[in-house]
Amino acid sequence: MFKRILLPIDGSENSKKAADKAIELAKELNSTIIVTNIMDQSVDLSYNEQEAKSNEFIKKIVDLILKNNINVESMVLFGSPMYDIVTIARKSEADSIIMGKQGINYSNSRVIGSFTEATLKNVDLPIILI
Repeated sequence: MFKRILLPIDGSENSKKAADKAIELAKELNSTIIVTNIMDQSVDLSYNEQEAKSNEFIKKIVDLILKNNINVESMVLFGSPMYDIVTIARKSEADSIIMGKQGINYSNSRVIGSFTEATLKNVDLPIILI
């Protein structure tokens, strides 16, 4: 377990904190980190704009992981984050997930974000929330 850590990111501060924790754990366990972003098809930005933003924050996290001499893979998907996290977890062959408890669009009235809640409900893997 924790040999293939899925790290869903959205550019938020919590994503960065989750990346730091994934790096810490991957160093200890000699794990691979799979950085992923699901570009939300319901957002008003064009595909090209979303892709540029996605690639920008994925590159930052991948570079940070590589600086720590950790194996890293990355995956970007255009779809529905709430549903496609299951697909990415399966395709990536992840055995665990580390993610922020709230994303970039969270509401202060919620303890965890809607994407995090959907992941907890739909993915049957150990999940660490940061």
